[in-house]
Amino acid sequence: MTDTQKYPIPTAEREDVEESLGLLWRQRELGFTEGNQLRNALAAAGSPDGFDRLVRHGFIKEELGQVWLTPTGEELACDVTRRLRLAERLLTDVLSLDRNAVDPNACVLEHTISAEVTESICTLLGHPGECPHGHPIPPGACCRNNEAQLSPIVSSLSRLEAGDSGRVAYLQIKDHPELHRLLAMGVIPGAPIHLHQTFPAFVVEVGETQLALESAIAARIFVRRTGRGGGAFGRNRPKFRRLSPFLWRWIPSHDRWWFLTWKPPAFWWNWTELLKSVW
Repeated sequence: MTDTQKYPIPTAEREDVEESLGLLWRQRELGFTEGNQLRNALAAAGSPDGFDRLVRHGFIKEELGQVWLTPTGEELACDVTRRLRLAERLLTDVLSLDRNAVDPNACVLEHTISAEVTESICTLLGHPGECPHGHPIPPGACCRNNEAQLSPIVSSLSRLEAGDSGRVAYLQIKDHPELHRLLAMGVIPGAPIHLHQTFPAFVVEVGETQLALESAIAARIFVRRTGRGGGAFGRNRPKFRRLSPFLWRWIPSHDRWWFLTWKPPAFWWNWTELLKSVW
């Protein structure tokens, strides 16, 4: 509130409408579009009159047993879903709130944050594609325009520079064959990570392990940056030697994971330096 203007708090009816539209959006993602299914889903969520209210306000229409969002309903449902899932990411990645406290607080925030705040949160988080539950976050204007007026706190590993340090925020590798291998290597949320180089591969240090990652994998690992340089977990370690692009091309992709974790004999680096000087 200011001396000249008051910003209204959403009414209970408005919140109910947004909750109902958000639920219908999620049901559509799951493939449920029949009228009876959606009526039952709204009733189970504590809004037995929610379906009729949405029809009355012109947010949805039902034809031949199928329910469709009107253009106005589509816009509002997309907006409220985006606000909710960005709020969940903010509470999880930046505020490190307990998982049990994320959902109820995000449900409060989704009805109060403005469009400007929503765009700023999205930019701050590096335009995330999924919420902590793995559900897609609808892109906004900032995502489409790729605006970066704020320096993101959380960004993908592929957007960091060599020498950056941070902690793994989350992995966006749902059902990806490399996910289990990453977890086994210690790339888990909260793990400290240091980026040594970005070409020809993303070479990172996680705990006591050094890994070489393809760019497609690095783009799906999101990191909360804590600074540049080795950091506390990178001190008093031998200087990292950059891997020759020539050698990298000759290493089979399925062997690149463990290549940098192998401790080579001293003469190995003499050969690589020789080859680098030749090529």
